[in-house]
Amino acid sequence: MILNTSKLKGPAAAIAMTLMALSPIGSASPLGNDPIRLVIPFGPGGGSDITARVLSATAPEFCGPRIDVVSMSGAAGLEAVNFVRNAPANGHTLLVSDYGPVVTSGFVDSVSWNHDDWQPVMNFTEWLPTVYTRPDHPIQSIEDWVAAARANPGTVTFGHAAPLGLVHLPLILFEAETGLENIHVPTSGGGETRSLIMGGHLDLGMTLPASIAAEVASGQLTAIGVFSDERSSVLPDTPTFREAGYEVSLPAWLMVFATRDVPKETIEHLQDCFMEALASPTAIAMSNRINAGITPLNSADSTVLYQATVESIGTILRSIGEIN
Repeated sequence: MILNTSKLKGPAAAIAMTLMALSPIGSASPLGNDPIRLVIPFGPGGGSDITARVLSATAPEFCGPRIDVVSMSGAAGLEAVNFVRNAPANGHTLLVSDYGPVVTSGFVDSVSWNHDDWQPVMNFTEWLPTVYTRPDHPIQSIEDWVAAARANPGTVTFGHAAPLGLVHLPLILFEAETGLENIHVPTSGGGETRSLIMGGHLDLGMTLPASIAAEVASGQLTAIGVFSDERSSVLPDTPTFREAGYEVSLPAWLMVFATRDVPKETIEHLQDCFMEALASPTAIAMSNRINAGITPLNSADSTVLYQATVESIGTILRSIGEIN
């Protein structure tokens, strides 16, 4: 396939240039006809789920088999991780996850695998953990939150999925810096957290910009702060915590993983057909419509990012006393 990049701009051009460097997809597929399962370690409706569905809707044309998205939120995400780990190593069962169920769990949980047992197929995007609430809640800013938590320690309820993951670890670091005390309420994923916030059952929650962008735009939710160095392009009016004077920034990623024993040629084929699918006009339109900000990285670059995250999360977990 020859890609004409002259009319492409922004993310589409970047993806197209990456594809030009990848191996040709015209070679025989190492995959059979069985469906590919993208297993999500969170409940439905969150950022992982909606982003993975862009791939499931567009990649069969390029990869061959049907692609299903399966949510498994049990055991704080480890049900999904172990399901993929124990599946046949043929590339038909893949994990779509942020660093929590893979990197963090590899440090703090009793698991039968280690970080080197996973190999990235590709990375979807960078994610920016975002704190939000209802528009009728008394807390409408970072400053409001700090004031409320200091006035009444241990009364503000905060919902999040994945303990010590990307929507929980920034909260722990923020509390360590400020001395604030909040009530932590684990949920099955971004969808449940959002429902509990909107239903008035929780004060605050943490999720990803794509998960709440529509509700923020319609006035159903208020995003109060982002744990990153720069503001989110999806929520440009939402300040970072650094802007408010707090040195907590912990952006993350969303990756597609296979187990280490999946053959190299299968990984390369999946990488190539996934990235070609995400460069298609349909995928780009879907990504824009749901504010997913998909800008994929190939397997090699994703592996470098994954290994750097293992090192940095290990350092953070040691600094807060979670591991030795």
